Amino acid sequence: IFVLIFVYKTFNKRRKTLILDALKNLKKYENMLPDIKNCIDFINSHDLNSMQKGRYEIDGTNLYVNIDEYMTKDKNESLPELHRKYADIQTVVRGKEFIGYSKNENCKTEIEYNEEKDIEFLKGDCEYFRAEKGRFFIFLPNEIHHPCITNGKKEQIKKVVFKIRVN
Repeated sequence: IFVLIFVYKTFNKRRKTLILDALKNLKKYENMLPDIKNCIDFINSHDLNSMQKGRYEIDGTNLYVNIDEYMTKDKNESLPELHRKYADIQTVVRGKEFIGYSKNENCKTEIEYNEEKDIEFLKGDCEYFRAEKGRFFIFLPNEIHHPCITNGKKEQIKKVVFKIRVN
């Protein structure tokens, strides 16, 4: 079993966590985000590998899932991001990529927050972790992450991203 949890405090004393775990353990995090149960139900009732790219609403704008397909990128081809309203649960269905994670104080805003898209892009250093089938990441609002990154060789990825409204 692979479990990686980082907990640290920022200067404003808010707790931050990075959760990376085996997908079979997602149920253990239901107390953290109650809509995780609905995510698990969706995973168990759909063939994620055969689903078409797009957005699928589970509970309107409170909970939805994006099915994405793309080529991984070099670190310098994209920017780390954060969301203010939604938590992300990300799991790769096909391929392997790296996802970066950073403390807020290490990054500076590069592209201002877009409220409609709930995204802000930043510049700064991240620590990178492998994302592959059978694993998931949870990113809470305001946690900086840098998805879609290659490990030297670009490859086609299919990823499922659950968006859970928190704020």
